[in-house]
Amino acid sequence: MANRHERRKNIKLGRAEIVRIDDFINMPSMCAWEGCHCTTSNADNEGWSKMVLYTGKTRTNFLNIDPRRIARDCVLCPEHARYLDEHLLKDIGRPLRHLEGTA
Repeated sequence: MANRHERRKNIKLGRAEIVRIDDFINMPSMCAWEGCHCTTSNADNEGWSKMVLYTGKTRTNFLNIDPRRIARDCVLCPEHARYLDEHLLKDIGRPLRHLEGTA
């Protein structure tokens, strides 16, 4: 595996690098909000939200989404996930639902 500086160089030069799935999963995630530099090594932490924006038919299972239709696959830190819900999305009469404890 290339070291961090080699990976940055590859990104700057636009070269693709093959990364093992285990290494990819363990890479830190950065909040997608413009100007935010919050990162997490575990996007499953409380409050971090995942967002997949795609075109085409509505799918109830994101694995059925055609990857060519995905416009954005990202995470938002707790602060910006809350801001998105409270200020930018239409009011649906309740906050984003919390799935904790449901099966």
